[in-house]
Amino acid sequence: MNDMSEYKEMYAVEAEEHLQSMNDALLSLEKDPKNSETINVMFRAAHTLKGMSATMGYSNIAELTHDMENLMDRVRKNEMVLDTAAIDMLFEVLDALEKMVEVPENSSQFDISALVDKMAQLSKGAAAGSPAKEQTPAGEKHEEPEKECALFNVTVTLHESCVLKSARAAVALRNLSELGDVVETKPSLKDIEDEKFDRVFTVTLSTKEDAKKVGDSVKTTSEVANVDVKPLDNTGSEPLTKKKTEDKACSSDAGRAAVKNVQSVRVGIERLDSLMNLVGELVINKIRLMQIASDHKLDYLEETLASLNRLTNDLQEEIMATRMVPIDQIFNRFPRMVRDLAKKEGKDIELILEGGDIELDRTVLDEVGDPLVHILRNCVDHGIESQDAREKAGKKRKGKVRLAARREKNYVVIEAQDDGKGMDPEKFRDSAVAKGVMSAEDVAKLTDTEVLNLSFLPGFSTAEKITDVSGRGVGMDVVKTKIEALGGSVRLESRVGEGTNITLKLPLTVAIIHSLMVKVGKDIYAVPITNVVRDLAIKKDMIKTIKGEEVIMMMGDVLPLIRLHDLFNVKSNGFDDMIVVVVERGGSNVGIVVDHVLGQQEVIIKKLDNRLLKGVKGFAGATILGDGNVALILDVGTLI
Repeated sequence: MNDMSEYKEMYAVEAEEHLQSMNDALLSLEKDPKNSETINVMFRAAHTLKGMSATMGYSNIAELTHDMENLMDRVRKNEMVLDTAAIDMLFEVLDALEKMVEVPENSSQFDISALVDKMAQLSKGAAAGSPAKEQTPAGEKHEEPEKECALFNVTVTLHESCVLKSARAAVALRNLSELGDVVETKPSLKDIEDEKFDRVFTVTLSTKEDAKKVGDSVKTTSEVANVDVKPLDNTGSEPLTKKKTEDKACSSDAGRAAVKNVQSVRVGIERLDSLMNLVGELVINKIRLMQIASDHKLDYLEETLASLNRLTNDLQEEIMATRMVPIDQIFNRFPRMVRDLAKKEGKDIELILEGGDIELDRTVLDEVGDPLVHILRNCVDHGIESQDAREKAGKKRKGKVRLAARREKNYVVIEAQDDGKGMDPEKFRDSAVAKGVMSAEDVAKLTDTEVLNLSFLPGFSTAEKITDVSGRGVGMDVVKTKIEALGGSVRLESRVGEGTNITLKLPLTVAIIHSLMVKVGKDIYAVPITNVVRDLAIKKDMIKTIKGEEVIMMMGDVLPLIRLHDLFNVKSNGFDDMIVVVVERGGSNVGIVVDHVLGQQEVIIKKLDNRLLKGVKGFAGATILGDGNVALILDVGTLI
């Protein structure tokens, strides 16, 4: 049998995309079961995944998708209608397929007999007792019964003078892929991409076209010296699939996608991280060179450094762009999750997604998934009321949850809103006292917003009952910890009876952040701009003392002050004029007293060695300044 290991990674990616497409289609069909366009999407995705799986030899996956394809074919021919039971059963099949696709080489170990029987029963029921016939799907050109696929070995020889061998090979492969399915190449696709071949390569092609058309398609490629097309007799060998003849897919998308992507490269996130670190070092050295040129007034270096600065910035932007992925990759898993949770809770909930095309650094995107899951679970379980309770409160029976992303300068803002019962500050006050978090006297002094932000404390929950969905006293503290670890911030707003709004503000990348540079004594620190509200100058006599804590009045509100001099044991300049940087922490503002504000600057984050600094809070990392000195980056969440 042909060695298909080259295609495993590609299969995994493509299969996941088709499963997501089927999930989305089923969610739509649940609302509109007769939508022919969505039915066709479902059918085509099942058909393609069947072909891919059969080609790879994953027979269980191919069998399930084949049965699903047949069922959807009956639906699109109006021989049956997708009722609630059918939708639930298809979701069950999708769940099984997702588990098998995770480790497809072990998919044969799954027992799919129960699911196969369920689909057969469903199909029989729809046929009103008549036996379900195997039907060839209409409209699928490559499965016309009157025309069979043939296998050809196509040997291509490039001219001796050919310089760009991989580029010429890519064009030839693309042309062949348009005629059918590229099953195998010798040498491998990777070796062809890397030009690890002399002048000759061979392609095994499955196609309905004749040998002449196959040869002509390659001859149009520049710098091709010779093309030899020979029919491949595979009658005595194992076919591409372990299933019946009808399962042989003439246009297997696994092979075809491999060829179409021959000019693109899959790069692991580790390599991108390494590139980002290297460009970070380059930026640091560029800043140092510019500082030296400025200090020593080396005018003749100005032009070269200006060019270096531009090139370095372009390189930095390009590498950052390669790390960016649409937030849809996280968003698209939520409709199914919310649908299942709502069904479990007996609630009717509509999930609205907006801004899925907004892009985030892959590292940030990976980390933000869990916090969003916690937030949405809370919306479904605690936020949205039961249908009867909503009707009693004068609301529509169907609840709404909105998840929206938008770009704001160098940040991405994600808002999660629900139109549920909201959060009651009084309940939070009672819970805080009952749990011994605060005394009744201290709780009474907090504003409603400050009280609601107690939900970010570990183990704090006002849930009256523990459910499978949430209410175990975990969740919101995880959200806050993760988002702040990324250099972001969380804001919570809620109105009783109207709903809750949670806003996450995230940096585009965790490698480079915009910071406000401040000086305390002789040392320079970076404060992430995402935490900064404003900076202001104050006089010493504006400071008041309440219960031993220094505060000032700002726009009618009390602003607590934290002196970094005291925190870091640094001598103060003792001036009457003071600079305060106002930062947001847990929904309320705090003023950080510094000596000077040096301005805004992009800084490259260097992670601190956890072994040496274990347990030290208040710092998110460090950066190297233009003069070669190190500046610590403050983590406002744990500093104060």
